[in-house]
Amino acid sequence: MHYFNLNVSRRIKHGAWLALVAIVITGCASDPGRTTGQPRATSQNPIDPGKITITSVTEGLRLASLSREPLASTFRAKAAKLALAAGQLEDANRILALIKTSNIAPNTTVDYVLTKAQLALIDGNANQALALLNQNDLTQFGLSTQDQIALGITKANAYEQTGRMLAAARTRTLITPILTDAAAADNHEQLFKGLMTLPAALLKRYATDAATNDLRGWLSLAAMTKQLQNRPSQQLRALTNWKKLWAGHPGAQQLPKRLAFLDSVVAGQPKKVAILLPQTGPLATAGQAILKGILSAHFDQGRESELIIYDTNQTGSTLDLVERAAQAGADFVIGPLDKNRVTELAQARLKIPVLALNRVPTLRSGTNQNGNLFFFSLAPEDEAKQLAEHGKQLGYKNILLIAPIDEWGDRTTAAFREAVGTDADIRIMEKRFSKDESYAAFVRRILAVDESQSRANDLKRITGLSFEFNARRRQDIDMIALLASAENSKQINPALAFYYADDLPVFATSLVNQNNQTKINNLDLNGIRFCDMPWKLIPDAPLETKIQAAWPEAKGPLGGLFALGLDAFNIMPRLRVLREMPETPFYGLTGALTMDQQTVTRRLMWGLFESGDVTTLPAVTESI
Repeated sequence: MHYFNLNVSRRIKHGAWLALVAIVITGCASDPGRTTGQPRATSQNPIDPGKITITSVTEGLRLASLSREPLASTFRAKAAKLALAAGQLEDANRILALIKTSNIAPNTTVDYVLTKAQLALIDGNANQALALLNQNDLTQFGLSTQDQIALGITKANAYEQTGRMLAAARTRTLITPILTDAAAADNHEQLFKGLMTLPAALLKRYATDAATNDLRGWLSLAAMTKQLQNRPSQQLRALTNWKKLWAGHPGAQQLPKRLAFLDSVVAGQPKKVAILLPQTGPLATAGQAILKGILSAHFDQGRESELIIYDTNQTGSTLDLVERAAQAGADFVIGPLDKNRVTELAQARLKIPVLALNRVPTLRSGTNQNGNLFFFSLAPEDEAKQLAEHGKQLGYKNILLIAPIDEWGDRTTAAFREAVGTDADIRIMEKRFSKDESYAAFVRRILAVDESQSRANDLKRITGLSFEFNARRRQDIDMIALLASAENSKQINPALAFYYADDLPVFATSLVNQNNQTKINNLDLNGIRFCDMPWKLIPDAPLETKIQAAWPEAKGPLGGLFALGLDAFNIMPRLRVLREMPETPFYGLTGALTMDQQTVTRRLMWGLFESGDVTTLPAVTESI
């Protein structure tokens, strides 16, 4: 079984998807001069729906009202198609609901099924979209070029949403010959982006077994890119060789964006790097773990850069330390870690780029005007936001948000609410617990089990009847967001099951997944889905194995800090590329890394506790 990292958001952005639909629809539009008067159908001469044209939703609905079936359904299907292209999603759904499938003429099936599948995809229901497309063989209807394109792209997007990146890539290669140059370039970009979410070893195996040269070329390019992403110089040499071997391949004629900038990445590789971390004092343990991660990446790259290491605990002004490093020849700085020192740098003009390993929240609003200061950290707020976004994507509307009464709970609940935003359809019931409270009593109270019992007692008293009664929990919840530590979650999760909430999905942050937990200690976490970094969810990757052999402590609670150091060093020459291409992630050990206002953000993987073990999600197996 192979595990894929869906680092990209699975829900298609409405604007981008609707733009695609509009392009396809526009390509199908006919000459407006032909829209006044449609041909009349007879029993001897039925109308070909493919020859029916309308120019507006209103016209389609008017003609539908004047027509009998199946012609009326044909006009409605075309009206729904135009409504979707115009971004009128509710209208499109409403019009489709008026159509009875038994009334659809065979050729109308294309418009109906494609529109319905595209709407399902926009709503995040990729499996529903695939079911519609796979249950209806649209190719039998002699599809127009535009409909072939729409079918291929819809299928590819649905496959990507469900983690079937190989199927998506195969589908995209099939429609390449009928795309215009601009559309083909975008299609190839999406194809490569999907493949980059897969592990290098899996890409290599798929490349060996690929049925077509085009697909084999894309897979081999993705495998090389993924395998050497931490070694830019080697990656550039390998890319040169690949282009020679695959000279006629579409990818060689126009490289994916992440590779088109590789020359500048290699040219921008710092020659001397200053490391500003605490090696003594209260933050020494964290600083030393990060430093070991940096050193691991440095040696893995072949020591192409020279390192200068400074103990920030032994110096006063961080700005003076950066100036000292610059005078010593440093052309890049990693650190500091302490938030006060990061704040000091944010208020100054820096001569050389600095990747601070903390962030100042107030600077996310745009007050950071220093183009040379970047932020990268393992902020718990990022995880809470991803948890909220994941719940929205899955369609949950009534969320029970559980968090401790402390500063960490304040930060994560605020981030969760920020990610939900002003969506009026989503209701958040926030419940906070204290360390002094009985967890069983807390869960019983927030699930309103006592209220259920109280109603039963009142009924018995009023009626005077004696009857069997089973207590119930509140029924206005469809998701639980558990923002709590592993120890707290081990007490709250069993209580949720005991008080009749075992049918509700429970989502959590990485805090529940501690490296030093044993299988038997994880049993009380069964059923919890959580987001976490690849470092912890893919422990057998070659680099991780090598590092953990040298430094066994990288397997323990400090593992995340090792990964932070590794990623900080590896993304160092790519920061400006990340800023210029925010939709093109770097697949690091702390997550899929992108840039937002000078801040590196992380998209994590998902795991699930099952029988005390952690399973990486989604668990998808694909075959050539």
